[in-house]
Amino acid sequence: MAAAVMAARHGLSVALLDERPSAGGQIYRGVEDGPFRNTSALGSALGADYQQGARAIASLRAADVTIYFGTSLWRIDMAETGGVVSYSHDGVSRRLAFADLVLANGAIERPVPFEGWTLPGVMGIGAAQLLLKTSAMVPAGRIVLAGNGPLTLLFASQLLGLGVEIAAILDTSPSRFGLSAALANFSGLLRNFDKISRGLRLMRDIGRAGIPVHRNVSSLSASGGDRVDAIRFEADGTHHQLDVDMLLIHEGIIPNTQLSRALGCAHVWDDRQKCLRPDIDGFGESSIAHVYVVGDGAAINGAIAAPASAEMAVGRILERMGRSDDRSRATLRRASATLARERAFRPFLDALYPPHISVAAPSDTTIVCRCEEVSAGTLRSAINDGAIGPSQAKAFTRCGMGACQGRICGPIVSQMIASETGQPIGEVGTYNVRFPLRPVTVFDMARCGRDDEQSEGHEHAG
Repeated sequence: MAAAVMAARHGLSVALLDERPSAGGQIYRGVEDGPFRNTSALGSALGADYQQGARAIASLRAADVTIYFGTSLWRIDMAETGGVVSYSHDGVSRRLAFADLVLANGAIERPVPFEGWTLPGVMGIGAAQLLLKTSAMVPAGRIVLAGNGPLTLLFASQLLGLGVEIAAILDTSPSRFGLSAALANFSGLLRNFDKISRGLRLMRDIGRAGIPVHRNVSSLSASGGDRVDAIRFEADGTHHQLDVDMLLIHEGIIPNTQLSRALGCAHVWDDRQKCLRPDIDGFGESSIAHVYVVGDGAAINGAIAAPASAEMAVGRILERMGRSDDRSRATLRRASATLARERAFRPFLDALYPPHISVAAPSDTTIVCRCEEVSAGTLRSAINDGAIGPSQAKAFTRCGMGACQGRICGPIVSQMIASETGQPIGEVGTYNVRFPLRPVTVFDMARCGRDDEQSEGHEHAG
């Protein structure tokens, strides 16, 4: 949204292709058409940041931007001076030419494999929060939250604000206190004291509610018949078992790199954030000219940094087109300062909330690929038989050949290969991604663009 608004304000022809049916992305999902849009009392339970999304959406609606909501983008073809996107909208496949491409694919929840994670009643905290935003649905019964990170604290506070009881919280953060992390990033903390205060308020809410909190949790497993009914775990060296109706898990987010990898953009392993991310310059431009990656799709820096990174990318586009002015340069200065402040805080969060269960070796019976129901034991056997890379593992086991195209199992497979072979995970790599990214019929591919007025001959600047 930020990229489209800035580009349009400076006279560029802009098209925005959004997979969602309305504006707002993941952070502001439902602000425009969700159950809380006209209910301030309930909306306040989601936090002031959520309600502020209405202003960003209003700016987009007021801008001269061609918007395609509910779009399924399935191919991008690049040329020396731009490219063409192929997408489906309202049941019709179309093509759209562009001079510059800004990818704002956001992030996905880091997959956390353990025995029983495929049972009904076990889901990600991020997914549960999206259900809350879009449908006002909250979990019921004996609810346990497991994992770590700011979203775990935020969602717990949101549930409490809506009157939902939480049976327990399983904190998978290391037992060591984060003082060393705080001291190592002291200057960054001073510049972001408001975030520290907010985190302390969330922890205070949880403490006042009297929710049992188990710390230094490991060896998590879930069991049940038709759905989860019990969990087992170890906390501070002691084994526990709890009866549950729903287990919500979260150990952070990672960039959604499916599209940038399909394009062939260079990627690097980020050892601090334990994820693969696009290799970009200071303005978000990738290894492919005219392709920019912004927001959490480039690196996990949060919702405040995301629009700033988009403005940096558009500022570079305007500069190369010879259309930058005092207003755009002032926007760049503000965006650069915002990015510097937000990035200064990330090392503290990354050190305080490292992935734990998600990077532990799963048991042989744990499902790795949910689509094809491939177990960790099957994958280990394939690795021992010579599948020392994700592509070989896919060929040996069908792991990654399902409907999600490796979005979920990809990080798990790379982690397991690295652990089993002793290779650095950055050298192991991940699945190759090929177009089309989404299911599309051969008929639609053949006729794509023939009847669309915005076909290859009509080029958008961004």
